[in-house]
Amino acid sequence: MQLRSATAQDKPAIITLLKSSLGESMIPKSESLWTWKHEQNPFGPSFVLLAEEDNELIGVRAFMQWAWQWGDKTYKAIRAVDTATHPDHQGKGIFKKLTLKQLELCKEQGIHFVFNTPNDQSRPGYLKMGWVAQGRMPLKMQPVQPLTTALNVLLKKQKAVPTLRPDNWEPALKLIGQKTALPPAGLHTVVSKNYIDWRYASNPLFPYYCISDNENYLLILRPKPHTRFLELRITDFFVFNDAESIRRSVREQLKKKASEMNADIVSISGNIYTENRKHLGSMGLIPVRASGPIVTLRDLNVSDQFGSLLETPNWSYSLGDLELF
Repeated sequence: MQLRSATAQDKPAIITLLKSSLGESMIPKSESLWTWKHEQNPFGPSFVLLAEEDNELIGVRAFMQWAWQWGDKTYKAIRAVDTATHPDHQGKGIFKKLTLKQLELCKEQGIHFVFNTPNDQSRPGYLKMGWVAQGRMPLKMQPVQPLTTALNVLLKKQKAVPTLRPDNWEPALKLIGQKTALPPAGLHTVVSKNYIDWRYASNPLFPYYCISDNENYLLILRPKPHTRFLELRITDFFVFNDAESIRRSVREQLKKKASEMNADIVSISGNIYTENRKHLGSMGLIPVRASGPIVTLRDLNVSDQFGSLLETPNWSYSLGDLELF
C-alpha cells in the first residue's frame, strides 16, 4: 500500500471512490462540490491524502483548512471531513493509516490543531487516535409556534422548507468588506468578505438567507427541515455597532423572517446567544443547554495552551462554524 498526496488529476477517481464507499446522501458527491469545498475554500486548499494498491485508489482522507482567532492570536486549524475506503479493502486499517499520516504532515506544516464533530459511530475511532472530546455545543432554542408544532407531531404532518426568493447578498458582502465586526469574546472563525461569500452566499448545498440593516448588524440564517417541524438556524451573527437603537430592528426582522418561513423553532449557538442577548432578547424560557453536536479536538502544535481549547466557554463558535461539512 502506498500513501501519497492527491493532485488535481485524481479528482474523478476520488469522487468515484466516495460514491462506491459512502453512496449518495443528503450531501451529494460530485466534482463541482469537491471543488467548492476543497479547492475554493478561502483558508486554502485542503490537505488530501490517498492510499493506493496495485495502481488502484483504495482510500482517501481530506482535512479542510480553517482559521480561528482569539484576541491577538490566530490558530491555523484543519477540519477532519471526507474519508472513504474502497468496499473491497475494508479491514486493512486504511482510515487509521491515512489519518495518522495526514496528521504528521499537517504538524510539519505548522497546523495548530484539528477539530470536527464526528457522529457516534466514528467518534470512538478518533478518540483512540488522540482526539479529545470537548463536549456538546451549547444551544439556545426558541419555540416560535409551540402549539402548531405539537399539533403537527400528533398528526404526523411532514414539514417542508417554503419556497422563498433568494436573498440579495451584495449589500451584506459589501458591509463585511467595508467594516470590521465587533470581535466575539472567545475563539471564532476569521471572517472576511471572501469567507462569507464562499460559506454562505455561494454555497451550492443549501440556501442561506441574511437579515441586515446594511450598516450595523448581519444575521445569517438557514432553514433546516426536520420530520415534524422546521428549524430556523441563526448560523452567524455579526454586530458592527453596539448601539441600543439597533436591538429593536434585529428582533423585528428576525421575527418577520421566522414568520415568512413558517418556522417552528429558532436556534442559535449558546455562546453566541449569551454574548448577544441584549440584541436578541430572551428568546423564550428554555435555557441554554449543551444539546448540540459533540466537538472533538486534537493537538498538533498548541502544546501547553491546548487545555484552554478544551474549555467550551473559551469558544464563540457559531452553528455555521460546525454544521454541514
